[in-house]
Amino acid sequence: MSDHQSMQDLEKSDTVKRSILAIRLFVGISLAINILVILLGIRGAYGIGSLFGFSGSLLLNLWPYYLISLGLLVILVLSQRQKSLVIVRFVKVIYEGLSRLGIVNYVLFLALTVLFGTYRLSGWQLPFLDRINPIWVFGHLGLMGALLLSATRKMTPPQSILVTFSIYGMLLWVIHFIPDVSTYPLSLGWSETSRYYYASLFFSRQIYGKSTPLSSLHPTRYLMQAVPFIIRNLPLWVHRLWQVLLWLGVTLVGSLALVKQVKPEQWWVKLGLAAWFFMFCFQGPVYYHLMVVIIIVLLSFNHHKRGRTLVFVGLASLWAGISRVNWFPVAGMLAATLYVLTVPKREKNFWQYWRWPIFTAIFSFILAFLSQTVYAFISGNPVEVFGSSFNSPLYSYRLFPNEAYGPGIINLMITATFPLWVIVGWFLFKRIRAFNWLRLLALLVILLTLLTMGLIVSMKIGGGDNLHNLDAFLIFVAVTTAMIAFNRFEPDFPEYHKPWTTPQPLIVLVFVIPIVFALNAVHPIPELDHQRAWDDIEQVQALIDEVTMNGGEVLFVQHRHLLTFDTITGVELIHEYEKVFLMEMAMSGNEPYLENFWRDLEAHRFDLIISEPLNLSMQTSERVFAEENNVWLINYVRPLLESYKPLAEYKQSDMIVLEPITD
Repeated sequence: MSDHQSMQDLEKSDTVKRSILAIRLFVGISLAINILVILLGIRGAYGIGSLFGFSGSLLLNLWPYYLISLGLLVILVLSQRQKSLVIVRFVKVIYEGLSRLGIVNYVLFLALTVLFGTYRLSGWQLPFLDRINPIWVFGHLGLMGALLLSATRKMTPPQSILVTFSIYGMLLWVIHFIPDVSTYPLSLGWSETSRYYYASLFFSRQIYGKSTPLSSLHPTRYLMQAVPFIIRNLPLWVHRLWQVLLWLGVTLVGSLALVKQVKPEQWWVKLGLAAWFFMFCFQGPVYYHLMVVIIIVLLSFNHHKRGRTLVFVGLASLWAGISRVNWFPVAGMLAATLYVLTVPKREKNFWQYWRWPIFTAIFSFILAFLSQTVYAFISGNPVEVFGSSFNSPLYSYRLFPNEAYGPGIINLMITATFPLWVIVGWFLFKRIRAFNWLRLLALLVILLTLLTMGLIVSMKIGGGDNLHNLDAFLIFVAVTTAMIAFNRFEPDFPEYHKPWTTPQPLIVLVFVIPIVFALNAVHPIPELDHQRAWDDIEQVQALIDEVTMNGGEVLFVQHRHLLTFDTITGVELIHEYEKVFLMEMAMSGNEPYLENFWRDLEAHRFDLIISEPLNLSMQTSERVFAEENNVWLINYVRPLLESYKPLAEYKQSDMIVLEPITD
């Protein structure tokens, strides 16, 4: 039999057809992964060498990826032209061999998933993998998993790839949060344990024996974090676990809410959409207390039941009102966006069409404002502290590339969202005449408004190091693009609306960016000296006991959670001057508050002060959070050291004890 006849016989086999499709798809994606690694390597080599600005050694270190890319390109060309009987036979053997494994493929897929999770959590330190680019490892473990799922014959290769990378992408964020569930008794970050203290204020009488004002910063976040305090004496690690569950669980519910609103038909597409939105939100990140607003609106919106929808928009607005000022309009604007997307204008006049979204947006904002007003009244705080963000200075340089913040907010925003703009542009290119121009303008205005608000807040002191202040904008871009990609944007002129399917290369691109964000976000479990921390806490307790037995007062500026969880005992809570709130007042220049603090320091009101170690140097804008450091130095460190001196310092535990200067 001739080679030509053998090729024809092989091509009649369904298995071989699936094999050829699989090899082309998998080889193409593998080639794309290698090219991405090469491009990132070239970017990393620029600016640190003499070869036209590139480092020659770093470029040379990429040689394995050059060779692999060349080999993959050859295989892809040969398989496309169907001129290599050897490749087809090889694929046939491999694919049929995997197909015979049946359910074992799922076991192997699970084993690969565990390997990937272990590899990532270990910080890339597994043997033979520690020197390979993590994006390359992630991509090819994903391709191997997809090949196993495809070989079960339950999924096509494209389906298996989407399912695998969806699972792996979400797994990355689970791995990211694993180190947060720690039994370490001190703070894992600058303000990490302060969150549990502010959550505890909703149960202040039970925990501290007296009522205290509630938090004026992110009240709904702390309300959600307060749930474990319903059960007394739960340890710190349980509260850390609860916060992780909030991050992952609420974001997942938000993803499922989008799936419900978009209504894709196939289960694997639903999984892909949910996984993509899940990963996309963490690019901000989008905080879980904002996600509550998004969930309520996405689950309740129905343009056929506008009265019911308005009730739920009102509930979401009440929640937004006691969350953050820049979230006041989010519920109404999201409902208006969904309305504009799903309800065509057609023959309706201006008022008939626009009265519901306009009224909903205004109604939502008013309810949010009233909600904050009521909360401010019952919280026990001075009303002016709720407007602290309006008094904070702005630093426009944080929007652009700079030495302290790398690419800048605008570049990060473009990187995170440009695949979505490509999808929207691709869709509208031949279909723009199908939609009333006012609807398109309304969507554009909503997005530009949220973008402008987010950029302004990102310039505020205390922000600018990630995209979390652009959270509402990110959500609206994602929701709008998903509705468009799945043909939920109802045309006004159907005769101009051509059939639409999102091109597969764009789907791949949409997944790549959030996955790269996730890969960069995950870090290995840090090595913390638990015993040293407990020893330091015991020494601090001994110092406190000497003071409190004589009726002295102890102020915890830092590590106030030690009182919350009875790690330090015998101390009456002093509500004022906790670090996070004190920093907010310093950044906003709240003179009455700061003057009270300075007077208390001068009067030696506190017999001991527990603080973080003190930085005594001013910083230039080339340092990250330099302005924040300088504000803290001027308003806290210097006044503190004028009246207090260090008594004991515990550098490894990030803690210092100060006593009044008496001589």
